Amino acid sequence: MKKLSLVLSLVLFAVGFALAQRTVTGTVTDEGGEPLIGASILVKGTSTGTVTDVDGTYSLELPDGATELVVSYTGFETKEVKIGASNILDITMSEGVALSEVVVTAIGIERKKDEDLSSATLIETDLLQRSGEPGVIQGLAGKTSGVNIVRNAGDPGSGAYIQIRGQNTVLGDASPLIILDGVPISNSSIGGSTAGVVQQSRLNDLNPNDIESITVLKGASAAAVYGTGAANGVLVIKTKRGKTAGRRFNVSGGFTYSADEVNREYEKQDVFGQGFPDYFYGSDYSFFGNWVPNTSLSWGDRIADRSGTDEVNTDGAFFTGDQTGTVYYPISSKGDRTIYNDVNREQVFQTGQTLEANVGVNYRGDNSNTYFSFSWLDQEGILRGNSDYQRNTVRINQDFNLLDNLNIRINSSYSGSQSNRIQTGSNLAGLYLGYLRTSPDFDNTDYSGVYTDANGLSRPGHRSYRRYLGDRPPVYNNPGWTINVQENPNWVDRFLIAPEVNWDILPNLTATVRYGLDYYTDERRTVFPVNSAGDFSQGGLFRDEISEKTQNLFLILNGNSNIADNFNLGYTLGYNLYDNEYQRLSASSQNLLFNSPNREFILENASAANKNHEQFLSRNRKNGVFGVVNAEIAQNLLLELSGRVERTAAISDKTFFFPSASIGYKLAENPTAGVSFAKLRASYGQVGIEPNLYLNRDVFFGATSGSEGWGDVLDGSVYGGAFRRGSNRGNPDLTIETVTEIEVGGDFRFLANRLGLGLTYYDRKTTDGILPLEAPPSSGYTTVYTNAAEISNKGIEVDLYYDILSTSDINWRVFANFTSNENRVEKLPGVSRYILNGFTSTSSAVVEGAPFAAIYGGMWDRNEDGSLVLDENGFPTNAPTQGVIGDPNPDWRGGFGSEFSYKGLAVSFLFETAQGQDMWNGTQGVLRYFGIDPYTANISVADQDLTTYYGNVIPAGTEFRGNIEDFGGGPVAATAEWYLDNGGGFGAVDEQFVQDASWTRLREVTLAYSLPADWLQAAGFSNITLGVTGRNLILWSDFSGADPETNLTGASKGRGLHYFTNPGSRSVLFNLRFGF
Repeated sequence: MKKLSLVLSLVLFAVGFALAQRTVTGTVTDEGGEPLIGASILVKGTSTGTVTDVDGTYSLELPDGATELVVSYTGFETKEVKIGASNILDITMSEGVALSEVVVTAIGIERKKDEDLSSATLIETDLLQRSGEPGVIQGLAGKTSGVNIVRNAGDPGSGAYIQIRGQNTVLGDASPLIILDGVPISNSSIGGSTAGVVQQSRLNDLNPNDIESITVLKGASAAAVYGTGAANGVLVIKTKRGKTAGRRFNVSGGFTYSADEVNREYEKQDVFGQGFPDYFYGSDYSFFGNWVPNTSLSWGDRIADRSGTDEVNTDGAFFTGDQTGTVYYPISSKGDRTIYNDVNREQVFQTGQTLEANVGVNYRGDNSNTYFSFSWLDQEGILRGNSDYQRNTVRINQDFNLLDNLNIRINSSYSGSQSNRIQTGSNLAGLYLGYLRTSPDFDNTDYSGVYTDANGLSRPGHRSYRRYLGDRPPVYNNPGWTINVQENPNWVDRFLIAPEVNWDILPNLTATVRYGLDYYTDERRTVFPVNSAGDFSQGGLFRDEISEKTQNLFLILNGNSNIADNFNLGYTLGYNLYDNEYQRLSASSQNLLFNSPNREFILENASAANKNHEQFLSRNRKNGVFGVVNAEIAQNLLLELSGRVERTAAISDKTFFFPSASIGYKLAENPTAGVSFAKLRASYGQVGIEPNLYLNRDVFFGATSGSEGWGDVLDGSVYGGAFRRGSNRGNPDLTIETVTEIEVGGDFRFLANRLGLGLTYYDRKTTDGILPLEAPPSSGYTTVYTNAAEISNKGIEVDLYYDILSTSDINWRVFANFTSNENRVEKLPGVSRYILNGFTSTSSAVVEGAPFAAIYGGMWDRNEDGSLVLDENGFPTNAPTQGVIGDPNPDWRGGFGSEFSYKGLAVSFLFETAQGQDMWNGTQGVLRYFGIDPYTANISVADQDLTTYYGNVIPAGTEFRGNIEDFGGGPVAATAEWYLDNGGGFGAVDEQFVQDASWTRLREVTLAYSLPADWLQAAGFSNITLGVTGRNLILWSDFSGADPETNLTGASKGRGLHYFTNPGSRSVLFNLRFGF
């Protein structure tokens, strides 16, 4: 009997246990019946859940009290399902679009835009891809407020300048922080001066097709958790993961062909030839001038007045061109009337071509998902010769669900690029300088060949308009030599690896360990072959090997708690270790010993005195502890507090704290109402800018011969080498620069979310800005760095959209953005100006009371009423000192665009404008000096006796080369006398060449057609789209001769300078995109 009772008890217990452990099974599908792999199924109100397998099926044991399941899947509406009596529960999901954007915070946590208290904006992948830009930065242009993007030039692979809410620092890093999948990466743009080649941006290494979205964090409050790393804003980039839309795998890819051409170029006069002007010979002004070979000037005779044929001397030396075989003899009398402007242009410019192919594969396993991509880009530039860029990228993003509460992510990518670049800017070996200065009557076609002297001895030669027989190296390169003979190759290899472990300790508490490694090598070479212009007549070889390794470690604890029914608290605690190692090895050889016809790159091909090498090493480490607390009270009141405590190797003996506080209130939240959503927000935040390494201590350099200044006998190099102390005095009291910002704004949606508006006002100030000051001579130093400068930025940002139509077949949206930023250098004690970049004559500089990067140079002398001070001949005079002559910062920027689709047809466009900025047109000024600018080739008739710059008189009725001007003292004759002095680019007055650089452009226009799905099913494709895109097709600007969106000094802080900068481009792209 006891045994029977025991058995019955056990049976009843088992039955009860089984009933308590009820299991529900089923299949999750889309509306078409396709299984959804990896759909999340969670018992509502608990942490109990599972995911569907490869067949879309699931099995879930239900705890006591379970009544509903919450089912979610990316791209589908989240669904709550009642649990009935049956143990089989099949679920059908509906595709949906979230009404609220999801932005990514600085530490990689996703958050609904409606609950975010910053002015962050989201840019999704389709907007980037639509631009067709091969570089990520360029693809952002015009798509959000508060961001200023300027291309360096139209060269293949060239980088761009990006600025968020104005400039904040004189010496510190001015680029925004780049966060890729939660980890900071490098965006170095090393180089950028008045000469050299157009440099790349390291963001060019990323494949835009890998990007799912970019969140732009503009304010200090959103970036405070990064302390000294994020004073210039943050770009948070999220790459794609293995999303398969319910299938085991899917594939997407595309092919793009682009035709590129110069979008604006300088005109050259075609009336007068090479030579000297009339006044050089004391002749009558109607004489115009004389042809003179090898001179830089084009103030010679009128070409149409020549006889028609050159008279040459065939008895002496001659030059045989490599390109055409033409033999050139010394010209005894110039008679040829041929104009070579078009021929010389064709030598330089071409229709550039870009080919791109990319493929992405998404795969979902039982407990993992994978994203794999490959891209190939091959770009030939708008400049002929050695101007190209190739890039290959591979990315693998892998997610593993080891346990229900343990996830591992590994993001990895490789990018390899190589390019050839063309010398630019203020550079005797530069392309534009040699091309634009060439006289219209000189043919550049034969740029290399053999020079044979009168004795019959031959040697290789370089022929240009400054040395037309190639008997010795010219003063300026022939453009053909620059683009075909000189070489500037570049190789970059970059690896990005970022593993991450996420452990759900509790349903509302997650621990994350994240590591990031960013390592790249950048090898740059420059080859000036023997017979190059300038300092490289005997050749020059230069090589830089740059490597940078950046490591980050994050330990993050993220959780949330419902303190009460109307009080939700979220919190994040974290630790960040940042470690950056940078190395640059540089070597050069000049005056080469052997002129090899194959131009091998051998640095030993020079004597010891003509070889040089140097090495630069730096390592910077930062440790930071950060925390963020978010609170939602009564569903409407939003609060956030954050802070970071940081120590940095730049100032290793101090600890810094960066706080932020934000508050917001939801005034309305009803998606069907007229006022669908309204939120007011305000924030305060501080971020920092650390000083460059080693400014707070004395540094020592390896001494070279004669550098110690001890004299020949005591020279350290004679005794096996020595070290010398640097000229900068270390300042142990140096501290970080602090950027403090207050921001207020609001986010609104109206008419059932069809109309959206974002408004923001900000006021930020940099204090303790670091400046180099002159050290007392008695100290033995020349410079000491100190905290002294103050910089302010105030501005307004507006983002707007309106959905005009939104139906199953038709969608039409218009959007716009507006930015106005007022920038000013408030304090600059002890410094009259600090040159950021440029020349001593004309520069982009920091001046107290002026806008940041103000254009600084020679000015006209003026009377108290503002009129020009004139000399005795009626011409203006230059002021005795230089001053601010222009502001390169726009008064405002804006974008306006539209997206329209009808079934498979889609049309979009984007206009962008920047208004109120200035740019120094140094190119035009110098072309006036040389007599190339068409304005200098005008033929005027004196309507009265006119005085020239040198006081000569041109009688009434006389025809002369030049212009009649009135500077306030009556008409005068501006002839070569004027343009070769203060009226030209080499005069003392730069102010006259500062022009309004406002512009408006059709940034993008796209037409695309997606083939109907029923056409594709038989072939196994899910989508095929054909498209054509125009980029920078139309430009409206009063700036002469060039696209004002280019910049002489690249991505440096120096802005608003144009001096023989390589031109910009416009493009038409044809693309095919597919998926299956």
